[in-house]
Amino acid sequence: MKIIYINIILFFLMISCCSTKKNESSSIKENTKTENQLKKETEFEIVYSSEYGGNDEFSYLVIENSIDLNKEVERLNISNELSEIYNFNFDEKVILFLYLGQKNTGGYAVAIDKLEKVNDEIIIYSRTIAPSKGENVTMALTNPYCIVIIPKAKKYSIK
Repeated sequence: MKIIYINIILFFLMISCCSTKKNESSSIKENTKTENQLKKETEFEIVYSSEYGGNDEFSYLVIENSIDLNKEVERLNISNELSEIYNFNFDEKVILFLYLGQKNTGGYAVAIDKLEKVNDEIIIYSRTIAPSKGENVTMALTNPYCIVIIPKAKKYSIK
């Protein structure tokens, strides 16, 4: 008789464990979808960077159409380096030109660490890369910048 009771208890225990695992599995799938959606909203791709040719002051420019893209690429004289970007689709993404400003030596660059979406705004976390102390660098004025593909939003800010 004790064996029957133990078997019944084990049976119900196994059933309850299985149903919990299914709920955890569906919860994981929902979280994964949410994480994938967030990842898509904050993905970026640096397509070009240079130490020369950027603006004299720290600034950024968000390009939302091919006419403005052509103007900026021609102004920077980099049309040969970016021939693949001319057929860019601006439906879901835009192109960000991030200018570090004028520096006294080489060895500087500007990069993006991450993007964060808050409501209808994309917050862009930029980073200045400077030469190490004592590093041999070009002794010339430089104007570093990078060109980045980012998701489209109503508002953008740089931090």
